[in-house]
Amino acid sequence: MRIGGCQRRRRWGAMGPNVLDFIQEFSKPFYLYQNFMVWTWAPFWYYYMAIVNTVVRLTGGFVVAFFQYGSDLDLYRLMVMEGTADVVREGEVVTVDQTDVVPGDIVRLRPGAANFDMCIVQSKRVLVDESALTGEVHPIAKIPLDPADSHRTYHPKTHKSSTISAGTTILECGEGQNIEDADLAIVTQTGSFTAKGELLCDVLSYERHKFKFDTEVQLILFILCVEAAVLLSVVFSVLKDHWCYSWFYAMFVVGTVLPPLLPTVFVVSVGISCKRLQRKRITCTDSRGILVAGKVRKAFFDKTGTLTKQGINFVSALEGEELNNLTASKNNAESSYVCQNEIDIELQIGLSVCHTLSLSADGELVGAAVDRMGFSAVPNSQLLDENTVSFDGEKIEYLEKFEFDHHTMTQSVIIRHDNNVTVYVKGAPEAIGKLCIPSSLPSHFEAKARQSARDGIYQLAMATATFNVNKSMNEVTREDIEKELSFAGFINFQNAMNEDTPAVIQSLREGNVSSAMITGDNVLTGIYIAKQAGLIEPKKSVIIANHIRNDTIEWVNASDDSPAESPSPSTLEYFCHDRALAMTGEVW
Repeated sequence: MRIGGCQRRRRWGAMGPNVLDFIQEFSKPFYLYQNFMVWTWAPFWYYYMAIVNTVVRLTGGFVVAFFQYGSDLDLYRLMVMEGTADVVREGEVVTVDQTDVVPGDIVRLRPGAANFDMCIVQSKRVLVDESALTGEVHPIAKIPLDPADSHRTYHPKTHKSSTISAGTTILECGEGQNIEDADLAIVTQTGSFTAKGELLCDVLSYERHKFKFDTEVQLILFILCVEAAVLLSVVFSVLKDHWCYSWFYAMFVVGTVLPPLLPTVFVVSVGISCKRLQRKRITCTDSRGILVAGKVRKAFFDKTGTLTKQGINFVSALEGEELNNLTASKNNAESSYVCQNEIDIELQIGLSVCHTLSLSADGELVGAAVDRMGFSAVPNSQLLDENTVSFDGEKIEYLEKFEFDHHTMTQSVIIRHDNNVTVYVKGAPEAIGKLCIPSSLPSHFEAKARQSARDGIYQLAMATATFNVNKSMNEVTREDIEKELSFAGFINFQNAMNEDTPAVIQSLREGNVSSAMITGDNVLTGIYIAKQAGLIEPKKSVIIANHIRNDTIEWVNASDDSPAESPSPSTLEYFCHDRALAMTGEVW
């Protein structure tokens, strides 16, 4: 469970030190042109002009350097990683500089910033703040790798619940000093190979799209160069003096047509704009983009936490047939899904146990917002520890947990309650529907789920089954239990709209900037929020590019899933006059 010195040095040589380096190239063609012009004037009797231009150039250079230094300092603050790490080497815990840590090192976790990507192999309770990297406002509980997954290859996404990424902050962890008692993690990536490093590399190496402004600037420079070449030939043809005199005089004319200080004007003006933006708490990593900011005609927004408020509100938990008794309201869709009856006992137990919540040191629930709000909706449940839940005064013991999987769109648990071993599975309605016994599903199951999405409801489904797998608990896989389930009900949530979102969208529209939404949620829920925010005008109907069948996009009306006319590139502008387009991720 450790690496030797030779292997460590070999990995250090291959990966480099655990630092993020940033080098900027200053030797640009225009700087060489400036140097050439000063050198041209200095030997001749235009020395006073050379002195004046040198002074102006040096002054402009210092100004440019000042603004550039400010931008580089902001970038440095984003990239700098300082500190030490407690590493297990030769069977002992030693403190080394974090730049000397290499992939494969076993480190002892401690509160503070994480400087490398790690995978937890031993811990009791680890709480991580991922807001600086992912934008998640609530702390996330991390758990060690499950020994039952030893046959699987580690991957940061597959084992997200056991991964600590560089750029995040460890809020709580064990404080054991011995290797046996400490929280330990194995380093998987360092330096620019970490999640933070790759993010910064993407930001800094991003090449923006070519704007008309870029083409026009190049055209203007070309025209100036042509004018300078023409005047150069004119000077040589008009002046009948010595060629040396004609050359230097011609260079003076070229310097007038193509001013050496032209780039300085652009950089200084951009630097001043950067400072003004910083006073408004806006950081610009690519200052060149400021020159074309006024050309922006399209704005793209994320849904959750941007157009809507951060977090989610619990609306109701309903048995499948209870939806038949609800009447949709066009004015307030949320109120249509509120049931006055008490939550079904099966759903209450499911909400109490089917989650990945844990307790912080001060007793606060830590985990995904959906899990926290669902658990809080059951007043007679209490999380005692990571392995036990109290429901209505009775203890429920966890036997196995399976984290949420983005491929299956489900999460599941195996519990023991009243000497009965039961399976609970929670996930997207379309995923749960495929796992359930058809006879247990309510009538018009898929239609109800899609209508809920049209009404802006973020909906999950719950299913259950008696555990009857003839395996030891360490050998059980999620494929063994996520099948032949009985449908339990729907769990409904909703994102509340930010109060200022419609006004912002309207301001953009008045500035001739159109807006669009990009979201990972159900496309119908996204359409609902888009209408509430003003992204889609009320009079417009919406058609969805839903699937691709036989290399052909299938278009349907968002209101009733009926087939819709397919837009063509030649008629797209007319087509969108009274309709809005939406696309699923598959089609995009």
